[in-house]
Amino acid sequence: MTQDSYEMNTNRITRGGSLFGTDPQTQLRTALLNNDLTTFKKLVSYGAVDLDFVYQYPDFKTCLELAISESDSKNNKINFVKLLLQHEVEVNRVNETYGVAPIHIAVENGNIEALQALLEDDRIDVNVKSKGNTALLLAIKKIQDLDDDREQDLIMYEDMIEMLLKAGSNVNSPDLKGVTPVFSAAKQGLERVVTLILDYAQDPVDLDSYKHISGKTARYYLQEAFPHLLAKFNSAAETVQVIDADKLFSYLSRHEENNFVRDYTKLVKKNEHRPILTANNGMHTMLQFATEKGFEKAVEILLKSGADPNATCSGNSYRPVAIACRNGFHNILKMFIEHGSTLFEPVNGETLLQITIRAMKFTSKEPNVDFKECLNTLLTDTRVKNQIDVNHPDFKSNTALHYAARNGDQHAVLSLLRKGACVGLLNKFNEPPLADINAKTLETYLDECITTNGERPSDDDYEIRMKYSFLVYPNNSLEDEECKVPLMDNTNNNAKDCDSILSPETEALLYMTRNEELKPLLKHPVITSFLYLKWQRISCLFLANITFYAVFWLSLILYIILGYGIEKDQVKSLGGFNVVTHIAASIGLILLIVRELFQLLVSPTKYLQSFENLMEITLIVVTSWILFNDSADEHTKQQLSAIAILLSSAELVLIIGQFPTLSTNIVMLKTVSWSFFKFILWYCILIIAFALSFYALFKKIDTDEGQKAPNPNNTGDDEEEEDFFEDPGSSLFKTIVMLTGEFDAGSIKFSTFPITSHIIFVVFVFMIPIVLFNLLNGLAVHDTHEIRANAELVGHVSRVKLISYFESVLIGKVYTKPPKLWSWLPSYLQELTFIKPEMLCIRPFARRISLFPTFLPLYRIVVKPNRDNIIEIPQPSAPYMIGNDNKDIETGKCCFNCCQAYKLDRKIVKNAKTIINKRSQVSELEQISNKLNEYEEKMTSLEDTLLKILKKLETR
Repeated sequence: MTQDSYEMNTNRITRGGSLFGTDPQTQLRTALLNNDLTTFKKLVSYGAVDLDFVYQYPDFKTCLELAISESDSKNNKINFVKLLLQHEVEVNRVNETYGVAPIHIAVENGNIEALQALLEDDRIDVNVKSKGNTALLLAIKKIQDLDDDREQDLIMYEDMIEMLLKAGSNVNSPDLKGVTPVFSAAKQGLERVVTLILDYAQDPVDLDSYKHISGKTARYYLQEAFPHLLAKFNSAAETVQVIDADKLFSYLSRHEENNFVRDYTKLVKKNEHRPILTANNGMHTMLQFATEKGFEKAVEILLKSGADPNATCSGNSYRPVAIACRNGFHNILKMFIEHGSTLFEPVNGETLLQITIRAMKFTSKEPNVDFKECLNTLLTDTRVKNQIDVNHPDFKSNTALHYAARNGDQHAVLSLLRKGACVGLLNKFNEPPLADINAKTLETYLDECITTNGERPSDDDYEIRMKYSFLVYPNNSLEDEECKVPLMDNTNNNAKDCDSILSPETEALLYMTRNEELKPLLKHPVITSFLYLKWQRISCLFLANITFYAVFWLSLILYIILGYGIEKDQVKSLGGFNVVTHIAASIGLILLIVRELFQLLVSPTKYLQSFENLMEITLIVVTSWILFNDSADEHTKQQLSAIAILLSSAELVLIIGQFPTLSTNIVMLKTVSWSFFKFILWYCILIIAFALSFYALFKKIDTDEGQKAPNPNNTGDDEEEEDFFEDPGSSLFKTIVMLTGEFDAGSIKFSTFPITSHIIFVVFVFMIPIVLFNLLNGLAVHDTHEIRANAELVGHVSRVKLISYFESVLIGKVYTKPPKLWSWLPSYLQELTFIKPEMLCIRPFARRISLFPTFLPLYRIVVKPNRDNIIEIPQPSAPYMIGNDNKDIETGKCCFNCCQAYKLDRKIVKNAKTIINKRSQVSELEQISNKLNEYEEKMTSLEDTLLKILKKLETR
């Protein structure tokens, strides 16, 4: 790769031969790395660059940070540093990736010239911290990392320490473990450094306030290493101890909460606590640190004294409330909730719910840690739940329900589902929360979705209520179920707003059809009632499709039989009828082409992976040839006619088989066919072997001219019989026919090889027609018996697939996994779509097949079991109405609904009653159990009392 080359004059900068593009920001970095100061000056003076811009991978640094860190003995960039400081770049900014400021980078890299340049800048803060370390403390710590041959580097670092002390560095500022500069210097035995601190310290050196985790102070190490210097420190010390941020941070670090509260209270009484509230140690603010440690008293006093509950620092972007959730401090969480200024927005792309649930897997026995209580507080407290989206996706598109299900936490899963969590949202790995939810847990929630109005089951006003909030996508909600807050502004009843939030509603149910553990739950009355409502919305479209295709099929069949490939004199006798059938078939073909073309443009990859769609394409091609090309020869017409009749009839059977009540028959056909195919695939080697054996035994052998070998297939008749074994292909065909038991053994001559041929034929009869064929029959019986036993479930699965197919076509948003056949394609090609519902006149159809948010604005229904199972749909308040869909349903004016009786199926109602009765019976059993437990406790208490009385009597 060639490097950039530049052509410059005093007025402008041009570029030639660059591979990086014309971005000045990139040119600035290139000039810096190439040590091209001239170009760098021009770019800076040009004014088109941001000097504080943070370059991304692999640097994640600004130009100033790059100039300091890239300097070495051979490639010193001090002139770049000075130039940047002259243009007043930010000198105290802490890098978010590495957590260091420029002054720390200079110390870390031993760049004394850059450090000197930074200290000469009036804006420099010499006490800014990096991970708890000031530049002074970092310089002292760097000495202990030097190699044995360190004399030169030691002198350099001692000079840097002297420069920092002269610049006013705080000699009492500790790190996160309570280590101060004099502590570190004394422990390493650095006498010159200790002397420099003693000579240049602007404040009295504190030897006793800060303790290491081991409990030792700086005085301890000074007494061991430099006892002669200890007196100088004592004479310079002041009797009054100063309470500053470093001391308070050290209290928190050493878990001395009471000392923190004592000293901080003193500052509050003097009204000197304000600077403490904004201080940080490079990794935490005071409130963040107190929250991280779980100090409830410290958090309480900080909040009451005016600490910002949302303040963070560059080294830690987690707000204190998020830290409380991450550690399960439920009492501290409640403090933040009670504080009116706390924000509950996502932190680093995660909501407080996600942070809490992700941390639940780390169990703790601490009394102040309770993740379940944190979760309940976030979901139930009215001050919080309205500000947290329960379906918020993180950077992996995982919702809180994904994490709860993955942890196997039944309590968390049920709590989230009760608050409206959607079970069908896919993450970046195309997995919904259903993938990890236990079937028993989901069944428990579905049972809870069925409630009553509290009336007696025999009353006319008795109601059964079912809700479907777990199927509602976040962008498909009209309002929040709990707080009744509208999620979108529809006061103008704008239809376009409604269309923009339509989403597939059976995607989660479609996933359940592919999960053997969850599939039985499709029979649950909540899901069957939902499918019943969806079917009522979609049945008109389905019946219209069947009617259209049946007319097309009938017209095509009649035209082929009576008008295509028939002699002209016969055609003339039915001329008028043939014209009608030809026109009808042509119109049907055009409609079929439009239907298939529309499906293709909606999702090409999904369309082309379907065998049925490929069959329809073939049917279109063959039918077009028949209807619009009458010049083909008779043999071609006969073949085309056979293919067209077969394909069109098969398609009609498949379409009719989509009807839920008939789906069992089609499922049996498909299942048995697939089982046969898989089984035959394993045994095809034997079938081919027998076919080739018959060919080898019974093939016709030609001899030299004038001689002819006896033909075992020649019967001696005048006309020679057909020889089925004259080539391998014919032999294989005859063998497959014999597989069904049609042997016609009389036409096979065993005279040539009587023993071998008879043995092989007998083995064939035993292995293939008897064993294999009966085995296939047994498989068919087993499959059909199993399907019939689960006929109800098969019908529900078929209905889910049909509705999901209509949704994917009409709504145009496909949430299913990308097809494996096209997995090698880029993602944008896999998700390619050319048309959307709003582009065409199908918008009304897309709205009509959707239940949310127009048909079921509160995603629930009310059933009147004692009023012929009439369905009532609860309506929201008037401002939340969308379009006129609800009005049409109430008045019966909707053309899609006027012919439908909105009465729930009796079987569904019966199953719902069973669940309600079971739940009430369980409640009665629980009451009896509680009573028995009470009596047991009383008996135990009486027994203990009697024993005590007996003991007293015995002592007397």
